[in-house]
Amino acid sequence: MRKRMPMILVLLAMLPGIALAQDPAEFKVIVHVSNPLDSISANDLSRLFLKKEVEWPDGSTVVAVDLPPDSSVREAFSLTIHGRKVASIKSYWQRQIFAGKAVPPTERANEAEVLVFVSRNPKAVGYIGPSFPIIENVKVLEITD
Repeated sequence: MRKRMPMILVLLAMLPGIALAQDPAEFKVIVHVSNPLDSISANDLSRLFLKKEVEWPDGSTVVAVDLPPDSSVREAFSLTIHGRKVASIKSYWQRQIFAGKAVPPTERANEAEVLVFVSRNPKAVGYIGPSFPIIENVKVLEITD
């Protein structure tokens, strides 16, 4: 059985819909350079994106921005930060909308649009792929436990 274990793991990793543990290096969380935070816990970040917390420490309103649901970076973000797949997060938002509680974060079509949105919005928070270059007026937050 030990000889077969590496092969089994490789086969499982190749199956669609099967996700092994997500690495936070699969995305970068970004904010406007004027944001005083340098780090944020995964739990606090999840609360911001689920609008369970809607203000930054200074009292200003958080503006979260997501990538499209079919983005692999969004899937990695959802699994790592929320501990759930994108479809589960979409269901959460459908319930919130139906109950009249909140609307989901705005979406941008790609990482370049997320970067520009965050660079122009001092209260914005978003995420991009790990190799996507950072532009002026944007900084990366460290994710803590």
